[in-house]
Amino acid sequence: MKAAKRYAKALFETASKNLDAVQKDMQFIAQVLNNNPELVKVIKDPTVVPSKKLNVIDKIFEGKITQETYKLIQLLGQKDRLDLLDDITKSFDILYKNKKGIREAEVITAVPLTGELENQILQKIKSLTGSNEVKLINKVEPAIIGGFILNMDDLRYDASISGKLAKIKQKLLA
Repeated sequence: MKAAKRYAKALFETASKNLDAVQKDMQFIAQVLNNNPELVKVIKDPTVVPSKKLNVIDKIFEGKITQETYKLIQLLGQKDRLDLLDDITKSFDILYKNKKGIREAEVITAVPLTGELENQILQKIKSLTGSNEVKLINKVEPAIIGGFILNMDDLRYDASISGKLAKIKQKLLA
C-alpha cells in the first residue's frame, strides 16, 4: 500500500491543474475494476507477462482517460506494478477529498432515507464539522430496527434501536 500511496501522490502533484478530470479517471478506473473481477485477476497474476497486462489495460482505458492518468498506467505497466491500480485509485481519492475539503459520512438506517431527511442530516453534519461539502452514503440495514448509525472519519454514533437494546441487555447481565 505504501507504493500505491506514492504513485497516487505523484499523480496528484503532476495533475494539479487538471485535478477534477483525473479524479473522474480514478473513479472510472475503480468502477471498471470493481465490475470486472476477471480483469483484477489478470493484472494481479504474476504468471501473466507485464506487456500482456498492459495491452489489456490499454484496450480498456486508451482514449477514455486524461493524458496524466494514461502516463501513470503506462509507467505501472512498464514496472509490472499494475496490481497497485486499485489501491492507487483509493489513495488518490483520499488526497483529492482532503484537498477539496470533502468529507464522507455513512448513515445506516433501517429504511432508505427520504430526500428531506437526507438533506436535514447533511445540513446538520455540515454545521457540526464546518465542512462545505459532505458526501452522504445511506446504507439500509433492517436489522437495526429503527433510528440510525452515523460513521464519519473515526467517529461512530449509534442511535439505533438495536444499539439501545444491546446496551439494556448489557446492563441487565452486568
